[in-house]
Amino acid sequence: MNAVARLRSRFTEQQSDAPIVKGHWRPISVCLDQDTGEYLNVGVMFTHGGKVEVRMLDSFDRIKCLYDNRIDQNDLAHLMYDIEASIIETGADLPEILSDTIRLGAPLFASGESAESVVDEFYEDVVTLGRPRAGAQEYAFRYQSTPKLRSSVFDLMKQRMHMQASRIIQTERFQLPLRNSGHRIEMDVPLLSSTASGTIVSAWYKSPLVVEINLLQASADLNLIRSNSDRQAAAISVLVPNASSGLTDQEFRKHDAATRRQIDRIRATGIQVIEANNTGELADLTVGWWRERCA
Repeated sequence: MNAVARLRSRFTEQQSDAPIVKGHWRPISVCLDQDTGEYLNVGVMFTHGGKVEVRMLDSFDRIKCLYDNRIDQNDLAHLMYDIEASIIETGADLPEILSDTIRLGAPLFASGESAESVVDEFYEDVVTLGRPRAGAQEYAFRYQSTPKLRSSVFDLMKQRMHMQASRIIQTERFQLPLRNSGHRIEMDVPLLSSTASGTIVSAWYKSPLVVEINLLQASADLNLIRSNSDRQAAAISVLVPNASSGLTDQEFRKHDAATRRQIDRIRATGIQVIEANNTGELADLTVGWWRERCA
């Protein structure tokens, strides 16, 4: 069954079922070689009820076959991360052309049991670069983005902390006034009280470089707050994949070594690192740390 037939079959099945979510999906395409001008599908987004679900390419074996060493896989992994973060931050109302090399397809109606299941199904249909090569072993690793992790942890914090959560969860970027200067700097620090600052970072990416950069940026932001305010307590909540996450043994060893190295450096600066292998546990540990720092 080809992609078109699968899509038609899916729509037929949905007519008899009562979907939980309804919205519109769009393919995300990137031109990696401006000489040819060819656009390749590298992701899928699904908007529903003002929310956005995104899944981007995180396996680059087929890209390597197409472009050899002309495309740096670490740079490509970071590009995928940046595209997803930008789409989630901007929201549902996006134009077709995002940049000279990034564009979205026309929005098409879709529905299903969950936003994630809708995205996964269309991703499998249209992002052919994400399929394993013939003869290659398929692994079940599914990355979890930092924006999505934050949204899930915040929801759980609100359930457990009630009004306390609303006092520390920031809905906008923080404007930090720099000491001995009239300047302010905009920062991505989503958890703040009068005495503490904190952030939430997903290390559940296949690329160790993306993980290291995300952790480095998060710790730099918190240390800047500590040096320019009275908020001396700081914590980073990190979702860390374990050996059963779906990474190959080699991928996991490389990933774990890079993550541990960066976490050790962060702890050496005096920042508390809260880590867990699932979202629920991470939320519980984060709530426990923040309960006495909500003032």
